[in-house]
Amino acid sequence: MDPIGVRLIEAIQAGLREEGFCFTWCRNDDLREVAHRFGADPGTGVWAGPEELEDLEEEHQEDLLQLTPAGEWTLAFEPHGFQGEREEVMETLSVGGLALSVFWRGARDNRVTYAVDGDIVTSFRLADLSERSGSDPAALDELLGQVGLHDGLSMWERKVRILALAETISGWTLTSEWVRSPQFAVAITTPVPRVLVPRAYLHPREPFLDEPEFTRILADPSPPMAPAVTRLVVSTVATAVGLQDHPLVQEAIRVLDHGESFPSERETLRARLYQAAEETRQAMLRQHEPTPDTAEAERLDQVGHSLYALSNALSPSPVNAAYTVADEAFRVPRLSRTDVMRLHVLNNVARRILLDGLHRS
Repeated sequence: MDPIGVRLIEAIQAGLREEGFCFTWCRNDDLREVAHRFGADPGTGVWAGPEELEDLEEEHQEDLLQLTPAGEWTLAFEPHGFQGEREEVMETLSVGGLALSVFWRGARDNRVTYAVDGDIVTSFRLADLSERSGSDPAALDELLGQVGLHDGLSMWERKVRILALAETISGWTLTSEWVRSPQFAVAITTPVPRVLVPRAYLHPREPFLDEPEFTRILADPSPPMAPAVTRLVVSTVATAVGLQDHPLVQEAIRVLDHGESFPSERETLRARLYQAAEETRQAMLRQHEPTPDTAEAERLDQVGHSLYALSNALSPSPVNAAYTVADEAFRVPRLSRTDVMRLHVLNNVARRILLDGLHRS
């Protein structure tokens, strides 16, 4: 087995959560400064061993940040959190240096982001390495080839190789000893504010931002705008994947535009979309036997993800519908760079709307 794979297994056996984590490597050896850039007060931090860290994880949940010196770098580990995955945080962390984030919450929810001096250079999902965004999407191509990270690998192999990429860039090595070592623990109390439009989309300015519907949504990212966000997400995904003429998608658009024709139509249609997504997924799995048809399997995978995402548009709560459909649509694989950017902005708007709604309640 690959030595890094062995070390990962040993780290998991030592207590690393296999099912989810967020690692961020920052080329800045000032732990207090790194904590501050994450939105934590370093004055409240403590050096904690394994047992103390368990208690702190239970107390602070996703707000807990654990920092480890790593030469001229600092490793920031969030066992339940996600701040290092956010572009706003990566931009802040990388000012004057470099930052690399590896976010993992399962096969469908993962992302790698690389930033240099405040600029997101490249960002991609481990499930679809061919689709990358950023100011220079191909910036890590040579290193990806060096560590053997490419499409076609199992999720485990991708996870191992992305840690190999992190080791190559930062020089830090994951070990079981690190899992058991004391770390500087601090709670994130003032998260870096979320921006609706990433800086990379403004310099140069992406044309879609000036389309009338985008302009209207960005001017008022509030709960009353939730149905407009949902509708734009649905049309973006349907067009991108070629589902405009799919009967269930057409029915969903009709319900979104004109309301239900009979009680419970929305829930019934939502269940049918979900069932269609499951049937498509099963068809995708059949493409691998006995003679694999990779192109058809990838197409079915994209369609299945899209149908599942669109089923969320029919949630009875407008705010919840906007948030869940935007979040799931942003995970649809193999979309064009422009469609990914569109959905990225809509996802940010939907999150802002959700938080606004929670504050109002």
